[in-house]
Amino acid sequence: MLYRIQHETRLSYSMPVYETVFEVRMAPPSDEDQTSLSYRLHTTPQAPVTSFRDGYGNRVDLFNVATPYRELVVSVTSYVRTHRRSGRARLAEAGGGSDGAAAPAPASLEALEYLQPSPLVPRCPELDAFVSGLSLPAGPLAETLRRLLGAVAERLRYEKDVTRARTPVDEALRLGRGVCQDLAHLYIGACRGLGIPARYVSGYLAHPGEIATHAWAQVWGGDAVGWVDVDPTHSEFVADEHVMTAVGRDYHDVPPNRGLWKGRAEESMAVSVTVDTVDRVPVEWNDWYAPTFRPATPYQMQMQTQSRRTGKRPAGLPGSPRTAYPTQPAAAAGLVHQQSEQQQQQS
Repeated sequence: MLYRIQHETRLSYSMPVYETVFEVRMAPPSDEDQTSLSYRLHTTPQAPVTSFRDGYGNRVDLFNVATPYRELVVSVTSYVRTHRRSGRARLAEAGGGSDGAAAPAPASLEALEYLQPSPLVPRCPELDAFVSGLSLPAGPLAETLRRLLGAVAERLRYEKDVTRARTPVDEALRLGRGVCQDLAHLYIGACRGLGIPARYVSGYLAHPGEIATHAWAQVWGGDAVGWVDVDPTHSEFVADEHVMTAVGRDYHDVPPNRGLWKGRAEESMAVSVTVDTVDRVPVEWNDWYAPTFRPATPYQMQMQTQSRRTGKRPAGLPGSPRTAYPTQPAAAAGLVHQQSEQQQQQS
């Protein structure tokens, strides 16, 4: 399927603000499951954009607005073709767990990292109780993942406006309700509790009647399979209707946007997302100017590897997500954190 995705974030302020630093993670990558054919970002007020990769390999667009303004609009348009193979079929072909073991032995540093607790999926009594209460007989990994989808759906009911963008999994469990990112967090936490590496996926969904930002999970299926996409909100293995933009340990790593601003104002946010099926990419898009992406230098790649191993941000590595861990720090004097978008369906 070929999709055109339009994502607009409009931030309004009761009084002028200035000295804004803003990050955007909305660029769909190209991989074996999807191909990004075009991507364009526009800001009002206009600002130069610098692009780089964060510690998880996601593209980050960074810009600053020094002059005063009362409204900031970030508009992103992407054309993406999806061609995802069935995760269940991949697991079956590779024997994913057919020897009776529920979890494949992780063989890479990348997979091992996603066995650890994270800011919004911490080790907590609520999550431990959920995992200990699971009844998952030994068998193929695909069957374990399917049964876990049912257990998550029974424990958390989908309901909007009851959680926030940075609600941790223990709070969602106490509520018994949440949106897609809360269900993804619970599924990820349960997988980790069972010894299965799992990570968070930020992206878009194009189900009929449900077109919005979305979140789901990826589960490590072993070296022969790699990462398998699973959608806890719909209790299904992910298909071509899902478009990925970024991956991380949980939502804290991959918000669509985040930033800082200076001023004495009240902030309000309006977000609109549309996903349309199209036949082709317009010819005129070949002429659009887009900020030049600068690949990481060998030194930055070495530092990113060090960052993933140690959890510390090396000096001189811009944009490393480790600067905000394990919790989001208070903004420097005079600076205010921008609101976060919550990832959810819109029926």
